[in-house]
Amino acid sequence: MKLIERICEIFSQLWHSIRGSKKWQPTVNPPDNGNGAHVGDSGNSTSSNADGHPSGNDGPTDQHIQGITPNPIGDGQSDKNPQSTIPKTYTVQTIPFLTSKLNLDYEATCKVPYSILDSVDAKFPIIRAPKRGCEIKLPKIGRSGKRGVCEERLCKMIRDLKLHDFYDDISLFIGNYSKPYEPDIAYIDVQKGIFIDIEIDEPYSGWERKPIHYKTKYGTIDDARNNYFTERGWTVIRFSEKQVYEHPKSCLRRVYQLLHEMDVTITMPKCLAIEADISPDDIWTKEQAERMEQNKEREKMLDIDKFIQPAEAPHTTIEDYPHGQEIEKKIISKRKGSQRIESGQTQSGFIVNPLQPPKDFTSNPDDQRQREAERYEHPQRIATYSQPKTTPSSRGYA
Repeated sequence: MKLIERICEIFSQLWHSIRGSKKWQPTVNPPDNGNGAHVGDSGNSTSSNADGHPSGNDGPTDQHIQGITPNPIGDGQSDKNPQSTIPKTYTVQTIPFLTSKLNLDYEATCKVPYSILDSVDAKFPIIRAPKRGCEIKLPKIGRSGKRGVCEERLCKMIRDLKLHDFYDDISLFIGNYSKPYEPDIAYIDVQKGIFIDIEIDEPYSGWERKPIHYKTKYGTIDDARNNYFTERGWTVIRFSEKQVYEHPKSCLRRVYQLLHEMDVTITMPKCLAIEADISPDDIWTKEQAERMEQNKEREKMLDIDKFIQPAEAPHTTIEDYPHGQEIEKKIISKRKGSQRIESGQTQSGFIVNPLQPPKDFTSNPDDQRQREAERYEHPQRIATYSQPKTTPSSRGYA
């Protein structure tokens, strides 16, 4: 009997102790503050731990875990955290994006087996083709120039679609220049005698902020470069950066349409068959390119804040091959002969080497291009005599 009374007395003391405790809380769900936590009597947020028990303010909140300190919201301010202001940049690449290896026989003679027409409209894509029977100058493996943003984009598409015969690690020597031209991307089928230089033209260079690839009174600033390639058996196709950025598959579809014109046995890949044809894009003038640079239209399209030029890397030494040098001599001789027939001897009594850049080119490249452009009368075929890789327009990089 005494044991039962003692037990009752203990329960009674325990009951009064619990009722008198300040930490006791009624078992009523507190209101939700809208963030998944609950508000207690004091207005402080409480959350549940892994066992489902209230943790109060003893543990870190979500904001503390993320390292964010809440600030009081003033009048007219939003309760949303401001977005990050970290600038988005593009670091210009120097490495090849495609890994295909090209094997060439530099002792063989290869000639153009097809005949196609140049494009005539002053719109992208621009097509310049060699003459049938023209001997093809083979490229050398390797490059050192910097790459444009959309070169990387188009190469990624080529890899994803598993397309073959595309290369971007080659150089083509012109005349006696020590630095060769570097196609943005090339399509090469040695057996069929098809060599295509695929160029992606930007209105201005990303870090030098100078107009490039613009049209002039009688053609485009790149027509001399196009002529250099076609004289050596290469076809040139130029897309605008906007075309490649917005419709890379349609640009590749146009390349295969061109290939089918060259050789009917080359058909459209199934992955490109349902793509729409590429829409033409107007070529800009130098003045338009300058306005586009001021408005940062390239950066807006590419969704970046600026271009970053990488540190100069050691250049790979590349030399022309012996038979290629013989081809250069034939081209120079042919061009000199054509000039003698068309205009006779110059007033000074000699013919200027058409592959020799003017002495004042480096100091005044734009003025020199303009003076040379005025000498041409054929639409879209001007003489700019630019030395490879010395100016933005000679490469078209970023």
